Amino acid sequence: MRLGNGRLTIGLTAIAVLAVAGGAAFAADRGPTTSPSTAALPLAPTPSGGAVPTVSLNLAQLPTGRAPQVAYLSGRVVKGGLGSDITVPGKQEILGAVRYDGEAMVILEVGVGGSELVQVGESTGIEPGTRVPDVASLVTSVDEDMIAFGTARRNADYTAARGNTVYLRDSFVEEELRRPNDWASTVLAVVGDTVYFAAQTDRDDQTSTLNAWHWKTGKVDLLSTFKSPADVDFQGARGVDQLSGAAQTFCSAIRQLADGKQLWRTCEYSLNGFTPGGGTVFATPDFRGEGGDPSTTAIDSRTGEVLRRWTGVQFLGTVAEDDDHLLMAVDTGENTAGAIIRCSIGSGSCELATGIAKTARRDDLRLLGSRT
Repeated sequence: MRLGNGRLTIGLTAIAVLAVAGGAAFAADRGPTTSPSTAALPLAPTPSGGAVPTVSLNLAQLPTGRAPQVAYLSGRVVKGGLGSDITVPGKQEILGAVRYDGEAMVILEVGVGGSELVQVGESTGIEPGTRVPDVASLVTSVDEDMIAFGTARRNADYTAARGNTVYLRDSFVEEELRRPNDWASTVLAVVGDTVYFAAQTDRDDQTSTLNAWHWKTGKVDLLSTFKSPADVDFQGARGVDQLSGAAQTFCSAIRQLADGKQLWRTCEYSLNGFTPGGGTVFATPDFRGEGGDPSTTAIDSRTGEVLRRWTGVQFLGTVAEDDDHLLMAVDTGENTAGAIIRCSIGSGSCELATGIAKTARRDDLRLLGSRT
């Protein structure tokens, strides 16, 4: 798995995978509305490779639209989505966050490679008694009233520790599933009464399994066709399975959860997330280091058909705002002006969702739920 900060060996690629869900449903319900003065100007897509409709972006020339309708981080402030702005106190690095029950659940870095989950209120700060150690993955349900999180414990020498836990929490229940043989338990989605999680089955993060925990009954189903699960869609219908590829590359496939059938595979793209309805998966090139990606691509999740590609800037993270709109954190390189932009899969047109701010990469504007 690719990690943007390289600090935790598993889990942060999946952090808050459903953080966009509540806000996305909110945005889709209302529909992205723009006045004539803020409407995204259509950009004429130009074919790339003869078949892929490609839009080349110039950040300085994009019109301004409305603010993101899903949660994002501006400095230490959780904004967007359902709820008021919430400031995360302290100086610990924020590894991930989601909206939950009018507040924010936040994963903070502890020491080198460690982490903890805290609950943060708008006026109360970090709620007493809410710290949970070793949490490295966190997701929320589509209406943000239920969360699931998993631990990836570390030894004193920062190596992985065996024995981890998956948690489910809402306003009425708190459930936990102990996994004594997991080297990490990484939640990918919570859909109704099912929590989907990846169980790391060896210390070196080489193998993992996909599991469905039916928390009301306690039953756990092993979805054995997945070899290295990386994501699950918002309906619990399809998932991303990472496969070994040629040297210095990897491949990934879309599989149906119900029967494990592989719908298609690619060795050209890294599949990073789904739109709320599950019809589109967004992707970046199959390998990168610590920098940004040169493109973001929207692909039909059922057929593998490439629907749209954006280039011209550096892409630092992407989440779906609704079934047609992607939000992307972008800049043009280290220490250059950055912003969150909104792009339409259908038309390719883009607009600014935040102002352009010159800040250190990833230090200011970050999309919660993006796998970077």
